[in-house]
Amino acid sequence: MSKQVPEQRIVVIGGGYAGALAAVRLAGRARGRGAVTLIDPRTELVQRLRLHQLAVGRRVRGFDLARLTGRRVQNVCARAVAVDPDRGSIAVERNGKLSEVPFDQVVIAVGSGIDVDSVPGVAEHAHSLAGPAAAIRLREELRSLRDGARVAVCGAGFTGIELVSELAGARPDLRVSLHTAGRVGRGLSERGAEELRLRLGRRGVELVEGEAVSAVEAGALVLAGGEEVAVDLAVWCGGFAAQPLARDSGLPVDPRGLLAVDATLRSVDHPHVIGAGDAAAIPAFPNGARYRMTCQAGMPSGAHAADTAVAALTGKEPRPFDFGYIHQPLSLGRRDGLIQWVDRADRPKEKVLVGRRAALYKELVTRSAVPSIRWERRFPGALRWPSATAAPGVRPEAAVAR
Repeated sequence: MSKQVPEQRIVVIGGGYAGALAAVRLAGRARGRGAVTLIDPRTELVQRLRLHQLAVGRRVRGFDLARLTGRRVQNVCARAVAVDPDRGSIAVERNGKLSEVPFDQVVIAVGSGIDVDSVPGVAEHAHSLAGPAAAIRLREELRSLRDGARVAVCGAGFTGIELVSELAGARPDLRVSLHTAGRVGRGLSERGAEELRLRLGRRGVELVEGEAVSAVEAGALVLAGGEEVAVDLAVWCGGFAAQPLARDSGLPVDPRGLLAVDATLRSVDHPHVIGAGDAAAIPAFPNGARYRMTCQAGMPSGAHAADTAVAALTGKEPRPFDFGYIHQPLSLGRRDGLIQWVDRADRPKEKVLVGRRAALYKELVTRSAVPSIRWERRFPGALRWPSATAAPGVRPEAAVAR
């Protein structure tokens, strides 16, 4: 009689899109060989793609993590504060008390935050969309604003653009401005940038371009040239910040503080430590494209992290993470949107979809994230994604969120 091999202890840290998907895929594919634990300080998954809606007072549904991940995943509501790869132990804080969770393999999928420290005054005087709690604080502050108050949103990435669009639609009585050191629509095609600027203009959004915000003060933005702009409320949507877990644990990180991983998503120093989503410094794809902080790439990275862990269970060499982009969807309020089609290397095509149809498309994309996790729970290994080197015209195997 063959000796039974004990189950490996596989822990996923982070219950966002990438982490939740990694956990359910692991629980299904490693059945009988690995026991999966998911650690997150929250009991609900609130879609980051909808935080701008939550901020303007719209109802945003949360999804119970334990129900979403199912009975095969043990959920631990706690905050991971350190990972010790040599001892195979994770220090967690729960209700003010520290304890340890052992592991044989760990997937770090803690996501990212907003950089509120690099520019003076941001942490003290600006709101953000760093998470559900931050969005709710912003919502309460917006409710207290009088007609005609000025709201300045700093940062013209997708978060900033979607927030000003939502604000202008929900509170047309406010004066809304979008501030960026560059140009609004940078990275879109010429037609895409033109459509975006036109549609923001129709909503009454003032574009303040070409000058960085050098400081935020109580009641004012200070521009790089020294000019002060009076504002009633500032919202900071500029700059990314890595979560400190990998750096504080002494794991190798890149200059931004992201977990340094190889092409298979394993830590460059500890192969039993795996990174996924915004927490990992994922190398460039075969076509030269870089990982972009988007659910479109984040959820496949979580699935691939699970596959890398399963490969270790079966004694196989994991494959490199190979991913190709499809689109850049933008919500411009409830009835308007812009879909920028891109090639697999994330280079914009001239073709865009705008208006009501684009808004419906974006809503379908956003809604697809949670059903994808449920589908993966029922049919482990079901999620597929386009390759970086797929030939033009090849139909993607699965469409995932932005």
